[in-house]
Amino acid sequence: MAGSTGSSGVFTTDRALVIRSWDNWLVDATGIAEPDAGGRSLVELFPDIAHRGLEARLRQVLEHGTADVLAAALHAYLIACPPRVPSAHFTRMQQHVTIAAIRAGVEVVGLAVTIEDVTERRDRERDIALRLASPDDTVRLLAVRTIAVADHREAAMLAGALGDQSWRVRRAVADALAHGEDDSARDALIAAVRERHRDPGVLNAALTALVAADQDVVPSLMALLSAHDSNAEVRTYTALALGLLEDARAVPPLVHALEDADSNVRFHAIEALGRIRSRAAALPVATIAETREFSVAFAALETLSMIGEPSVAPSLVPLLQDDLLETAAAEALGQLGGEDVVEPLLALVNRHPAAAAAVASALSALSARLDMASIADLIRAVVTPAAALAFVSALRSSSDADLGGLLNVVGMLDVDGVEDALANTLTRAIARRRASELLSTRGPKAVPPVEALLSSDDAEVRKAAAATLGRLGAVDAVPSLITLLEDDTEIAVVAAGALGAIGDARALHPLIAQLDRPEAAVRQAAVSAVSSIGHPDLPALFAKLFAHESPWVREGAARAAGYLGDAGSADALLALASDPDESVRRTAIEQMALIDDPRALGVIRDALAKGTSAVRAAAVRALSHLPWAEALPLLTNACDDADPWVRYYAARSLGHLGRADAVETLVRLATNDVVPPVRIAAVEALAELRAPDGFTALQALAFDTDPAISRQAVFALGQSSDVRAAAALVDALHAEDRALQLAALEGLARVGGDDVVSSVAPLAAHGADRIVRDAAFRLLARLGTPASVHALIALAADPQRTASAVDALASLGDAQVALLARGLEHDDSAVRCAVLEVLGRLGHPSADALLAGALQDPDAGVRLAAAHALGRRDLRAARGRASAARPAGPE
Repeated sequence: MAGSTGSSGVFTTDRALVIRSWDNWLVDATGIAEPDAGGRSLVELFPDIAHRGLEARLRQVLEHGTADVLAAALHAYLIACPPRVPSAHFTRMQQHVTIAAIRAGVEVVGLAVTIEDVTERRDRERDIALRLASPDDTVRLLAVRTIAVADHREAAMLAGALGDQSWRVRRAVADALAHGEDDSARDALIAAVRERHRDPGVLNAALTALVAADQDVVPSLMALLSAHDSNAEVRTYTALALGLLEDARAVPPLVHALEDADSNVRFHAIEALGRIRSRAAALPVATIAETREFSVAFAALETLSMIGEPSVAPSLVPLLQDDLLETAAAEALGQLGGEDVVEPLLALVNRHPAAAAAVASALSALSARLDMASIADLIRAVVTPAAALAFVSALRSSSDADLGGLLNVVGMLDVDGVEDALANTLTRAIARRRASELLSTRGPKAVPPVEALLSSDDAEVRKAAAATLGRLGAVDAVPSLITLLEDDTEIAVVAAGALGAIGDARALHPLIAQLDRPEAAVRQAAVSAVSSIGHPDLPALFAKLFAHESPWVREGAARAAGYLGDAGSADALLALASDPDESVRRTAIEQMALIDDPRALGVIRDALAKGTSAVRAAAVRALSHLPWAEALPLLTNACDDADPWVRYYAARSLGHLGRADAVETLVRLATNDVVPPVRIAAVEALAELRAPDGFTALQALAFDTDPAISRQAVFALGQSSDVRAAAALVDALHAEDRALQLAALEGLARVGGDDVVSSVAPLAAHGADRIVRDAAFRLLARLGTPASVHALIALAADPQRTASAVDALASLGDAQVALLARGLEHDDSAVRCAVLEVLGRLGHPSADALLAGALQDPDAGVRLAAAHALGRRDLRAARGRASAARPAGPE
């Protein structure tokens, strides 16, 4: 009889267990031919079946007609025979046996028995089990890595190793279970949480694997959280895992868990809801906060801040009276409240001055979300002197963490001491830039405290003070700033810039004296400042400076003359074009083009023919200021110059001149030049030209292997009017380079259309880079079409994207109210709440009717959101009427 292949065989019996069929696989496995097996009793042929108690299992199937399975792990085998392949651990074939009834109608007339050879698998399992029990960490780790979880046996083996003493082994086990190929891995992890949660190693590894699992574990975890027989620890860790998964399906059972008898379960359910950010959870979480039970109320306030549902803000205002919760309540109100929470927040400072930093942080967040100017006006209108003093005092002694909020609020106040406090903050590096910005708006009162800092021992403080005085236009500080011109390089540069901004003539000669400083940065800053002052004595001064013995002074004078367009300096510049110093020659050539002298072309042509590479580069820069017909042939030739910087500036000049005649030359440089900066300059120039002829080259360059070139090409495509640009820009959205994606989004904003919406919306929903996602949301808002508004409303359904969608929709303006109204018909109550928040921010009268209509919504949370939005609009309207009725002050 021919041999058989495969790993299983089948035989049948009658009710008396007499063999009726015996296939080839069994012939090969047992060595018993079919004629020798057929017609004989199975128990007679293999007596140990009865001795091992397996005959009873066979007869039970005959009696009841139900199937049965004999697992190799428990019974080893049904029919004794040697392994078909030699085994390291077993002398008999290990068998997985399935016993099924054979029926004739409803009557059971026999059995069909399938025997599968699982010896190799059992060998492997035994080998892995031995290796997993090895005292050597490396052996155990390698054993874990050999298991690709494909069924419950591998999953069970790995689950047993979740508590391994080695963190490397535990991590490998978690990774293997996370990427298991069927439900067995998920079930093993759920079982580990349920049964072994008291072992920290097992628990941490199981939670890590569940969060990273390829399988959908959320339904199993939801069932575990809701199970009546689970203990509090299991429910706690299940809530934690659901929060880490951030899946909105878990919101209902987590909300139910807010009523759990165990405070740890409630705490982790609250935190999980904060991670998920579902607005449907806001109302029940706010109810927890209102209990003022510190162990959970504090977490509830943090969660509400993360969820961002503003309709619950009024219920949090009373918590500002609670000494334990006031700080957390203030923070939450900063994230959720409207103009109506400004007064309660300031009242907290009146009652408790030590809360000034927390309140300032809240007010700063509030002004960032809403209109900063209106919040500032409101703060100034209602703040008491005591509260203002508390803010100013807190700013002087604040921690780095509190400094930003306090700076913003103190900058809004009009009380004595503000300027001194802000000036004092210039001494702190973390807030120096913001303090300077605020001081620059304070006027003359800010000058004395800032000027006093010019004598600081800290060079960075002196720089910040000088820059601030320049922004203030502080004429009184000019003598002090002149003194700083003799300071070190960086400070002298800032002082020169400040003097140029102030424009006082007293600084002219001290600045000219800086033209002979060895530091190029100081000289350039002095030239810019001198040009800004623009004193009528300058032409006479230039005549002396052009003949100065110092080449630095001659160079500076030439540059200043060009900036001022002093035609009277043309002869001197022409002479300086032959100056023995290269820097002077280079500068003179560039400036000749700026003063519109007919001799400039000859000077430039001569420089291109005979000059050094630096002089040639200056000449091609100068050509961008000459008429196109004169410049084109010279620039085209310069694009073949041996020096890459000459080619670089030639490409830039071609772009500045803005003529399509240059496209062919620029495409050649962008595509073929061997130096990347030259290629980039050529692509930038093509972007400036926006010429159709350059489109094909730009399309190819958008996928250049050099990211710097591909970014510029994508940006150029965004400037193009070619209809094919959209497809190339959409392709660039899938790049891994952030700058490339942002350039593509910017270009698509100009293209517009529903196709753009369908390409950008997925990026807003699922993009891994937050900056790119935010740009995608802004683009959808900029489009402002029915399709883009619909896409933004749909994005609001994702709790992780709701805040971004609301901000984007609120930026649309009143014209899109009718489009927004469609969102009030959405099936998801959280989306309806988000749309109501947007309508509450808009000023269009039709929004009131929509908000009023939402008061009849079947969902209580939606009704609350509508009432809150209407209240905010009424408050703003009342303040507007009061402001209009207020008599004007004396002029």
